[in-house]
Amino acid sequence: MTYTFTCCDDGSGKTVGTVVRFDNVTILIDPGWFSSKISYEDSVKYWSNLIPEVNIILLSQSSVDCLGAYAMLYHNFLPHFISRIQVYATLPVTNLGRVSSFDLYASRGLVGPYDTNQIDVDDVEKAFEHIESLKYSQLVDLRSKFDGLTIVAYNSGVSPGGSIWCISTYLEKLVYARHWNHTRDTILNGASLLDGSGKPISTLLRPSAVITTFEKFGSPRPHAKRMKCFKDSMKQALSSNGSILIPVEMGRNFLDLLVSVHDFLYESSKNKLYSQVPVILVSYSKGRTITYARSMLEWLSSSAIKTWELRDNRTPFDLGRRFHVATPEELPSYSGSKICFVSQVDPLVDEVIKQLCQLERATVLLPGLNPGYPSSLSTLYKKWEQTSKQQNLEEGRPVSYSGHITLKNIKLDPLLNKDLEHYQEQIKERRHKRQELTNTLIHEARKTNSIETFAGGAANGQPGALSLGGIGEGDFDEEEEEDNLMGMLRDGTTTSTGKQHFEIPMDIYIQEGAPAKHRMFPFQPPRVKRDDYGSVIDFSMLVPDDEDGNKMKRPSSEEVEEEKDPYDLMDPRRVSIKRARKDDTKNNPPKNDENWDSIEYLDAMKDPVRRIESYSKVNVKCMVTFINLESLVDQRSATVIWPALKPKKILLCGPVETQTESSMLTLRKRDIELAAIPFNKDVQFDTTIKSLDISVDPELDQLLKWQSISDGYTVAHVIGKLVKEKPQTGKSQQQAEEQKQQLHRTRLVLKPLKTTSRHPHASGSLSIGDVRLAELKRVLTAQRHRAEFKGEGTLVVDGQVAVRKISDGETVVDGTPSELFYLVKKSITDMLAKI
Repeated sequence: MTYTFTCCDDGSGKTVGTVVRFDNVTILIDPGWFSSKISYEDSVKYWSNLIPEVNIILLSQSSVDCLGAYAMLYHNFLPHFISRIQVYATLPVTNLGRVSSFDLYASRGLVGPYDTNQIDVDDVEKAFEHIESLKYSQLVDLRSKFDGLTIVAYNSGVSPGGSIWCISTYLEKLVYARHWNHTRDTILNGASLLDGSGKPISTLLRPSAVITTFEKFGSPRPHAKRMKCFKDSMKQALSSNGSILIPVEMGRNFLDLLVSVHDFLYESSKNKLYSQVPVILVSYSKGRTITYARSMLEWLSSSAIKTWELRDNRTPFDLGRRFHVATPEELPSYSGSKICFVSQVDPLVDEVIKQLCQLERATVLLPGLNPGYPSSLSTLYKKWEQTSKQQNLEEGRPVSYSGHITLKNIKLDPLLNKDLEHYQEQIKERRHKRQELTNTLIHEARKTNSIETFAGGAANGQPGALSLGGIGEGDFDEEEEEDNLMGMLRDGTTTSTGKQHFEIPMDIYIQEGAPAKHRMFPFQPPRVKRDDYGSVIDFSMLVPDDEDGNKMKRPSSEEVEEEKDPYDLMDPRRVSIKRARKDDTKNNPPKNDENWDSIEYLDAMKDPVRRIESYSKVNVKCMVTFINLESLVDQRSATVIWPALKPKKILLCGPVETQTESSMLTLRKRDIELAAIPFNKDVQFDTTIKSLDISVDPELDQLLKWQSISDGYTVAHVIGKLVKEKPQTGKSQQQAEEQKQQLHRTRLVLKPLKTTSRHPHASGSLSIGDVRLAELKRVLTAQRHRAEFKGEGTLVVDGQVAVRKISDGETVVDGTPSELFYLVKKSITDMLAKI
C-alpha cells in the first residue's frame, strides 16, 4: 500500500504539523503556530493550501507547538470543519489546549478588547467544543468510512492527556510519537510503549513506520536528581530574601512544576520555613489551568494522587491561601520573597522581568530550552550557557547577569468617541456575519445528512446514519430518557424533547421508490452537550428560586476548607490563628475568588483599547540558572526503545540538519531504515508485501498430524525443507508456455527432512484456537451439567466452577480442585490444538 508523508513548515524553519495521506483519507497531526516571526495572516495563507484536502485532525499535546494553529484554522475554515473535518484529542489536551490558545492569541492581540482583535473568545471555545474527546486505548473505528482506518491514543508521558497515536489501516500501521517520555515524573506515568516487564506492548509492535523527531531530547539525569537540584535552587534563592521567576508553558510543564513547588513548600513548612512566601501566577487565562487540573485527576499518576491524599490535601493543586493570580502591574503589591510563575509569552515575560529584575534581587529559573522562547529569556539562557562552559558549571548553578535587554512594551489606550463607535460596529457586524454563516452551514449539513440518511437507508435497508455531531440516529433511543431529564431541569416542561416547542423549517429529500417507512419527516431530538464524564449541566438549575437570595449568606464548603492553611504545622497553643491571618493579609493581598479563573475581561466588547507595541532597552540585574526539567526521553533511551518495536522504518519530522546525527548513526548500525523528511515536500512510501505460493510435498503431508479447531479449521506443526519447484520434463508445448507466463511468481515446495520420518515432531505447549464460552456451555449442558452466564460474561458451572475470558489469549478457570474442575478444564483444552 502507498502512503504519502509531508512535514509542514510555515516559514519558521520548524515543524508545525504533519500530513499523512492514504488513498482515501488525509490526516493532519499537530497543527502548530508558535514562532513570533510568522504573522497571523501569513499562517492563515499557508494553511489555506492544505485544509481543503484534510479529513481528520489529531492533536497529541496541549502546547502551542502542537495546536497553536488549531483555533485559528477552525475560525478561518469553518465550512470545512462543520461539513467534513473530524478532530480527535484526549480530554486534558482539549481543556489545556484552550488555555494555551488563549495565552498565545491574547499575547499577539488576536483575542481580547484590542483594536487588533481577529477572533472572539467564543470562537476559540467553539473550536475546542468541536473536538471529540477520547480516552487512552479507546478505538476510533472509521473502517467503514475510510477503508479500514482505525485510530488509538496511548499515553505519551509528556503532559496530562498527551498522546502517542497509532494509525492503522488494513495494510499499514503508523505510530506517531513526536514528543514522549518513557520515565515517570512528578505527576505523570511513563509512555505506554513498554509494559511492566519492560517489553513493548503488542499493539504497537512491528509498525510500518514510526513518526518521530530527533531534534531535542531530555536530560539523561534521573528525574529525582533533577528535582533535588530544582528544590535546592529555590531554597538558595529564597534564603537570600529574593524572588523566583519561573517561565512556564501553561499547557505543558506548568502543572508539573506547580506540584514540585507545592511539595517543596510543604516539606519546608515542617521546618517552619517559607510559610509566608506566596505563589503567584501571571497568565492571560488566569487560573483556568488549575480549575481544569482539579477535575482531571484520573489522568495523573495514581501514586502522586495518593501521596497528596495522605497529606490531607484535596488535590496536588490546592495551595491554600498562598496561591494568587495577578497581573504584572500587581506584583509590587506582594512584598518580600515570592515565587512567580509566568506564562511563556513575550508581553507577560517582559513585563514581569521589568517588575522583578530591577528593584529587587530575583532569580530567573529556566526549566527548559524551548524554540518558542521569548527573546529576553533566550538572552538570559545564552548568558548562562556561555558562563557555564567557561567555568564548567553544572545545571542548577546560578550565574549573575547585569546588562541591558530589549523588552517589548504594550501600551493600551482607551478607545473614545468615533474610534469606539467604529470599533463596536465592526465587532457587531463581524459577529452577525459569523452567526449567519454558522446557521447556514449547519442547515446545509443537516440537509445533506437527511439526504444521506434516506438515500442510504433506501439503498441499504438501514436508515441509521451519522448525524451532525457524529452520533448514529440509533443512539437517540438510549439517550432519550436523559435528554428528557435535562429538558425538565432547563425549563420545567415534560415534553419529549425537553425544550420549548419551536421548529426550524428544513427541506427533506425523499428518494423515488423509497420504502413507506422512509417517506416521512425525520425526528431529530435536541442534542445535549456531553464529555467523558456525562452530560454537561448548569448546576444553578438545581437550586430552588427561594434559596437564591440566601445563597450568598451561607459560606460554601470550599471557602470553609480554604480557611485552613495546609502548611500550618505549628502548635496551635503557641501561634495565634488570627495573627497568622492578619499577617497573611498584610503581606499578600487577597485575590478575588469569584474571578480568579474568569476570562470575561478578554471579551472584545469589554472596555476596548488601542494596542500599541514598542521596544525599549532595560537594565536588568538578576541571577540566572538553568535546569533541564522537560519531560522528554533522553537520547540513549530513544535509540534503545525504538528498535525494540521492530519498525520497518523510522520517519523523522524535519530535514537531516535539524536532527541529532549521533542518534541516526546508532540506529543505522542496528539496520533500521531512517528517512529525514524535508519541509513542505511530499514523500511517498510503499509497503511491499511479497506473496509466496508454497506447496506441501505429498510425502510430508502423510507425516502431518492435523488437529481441528473452531470454525472448521485444521492446524498441524510442520518441519521441512523449502526448495524451488523444478520443471517437469516431457511437458507439452502448451504447458511449457503456461509455465513461462508464471515465471514471475515464485513457486516453492516444502519437502520432508531426512530425519522427519524417524523422529516425528512431538506436541508442544503452544495452544492454537479460540475458547468460546457459548460453545463450552453447549458441551457441558450436553453432559447434563448446569452452565449459565452471570455478570461480566462469566460462565458458572453447577455453581462451583467459574470460567472467565480475560482476553483473546487468556482464559481463567476458577474453582476448587475437583472432578468437575478437571472436566471443565479438559473441555476447554479439547477446543484447542496443541503444537
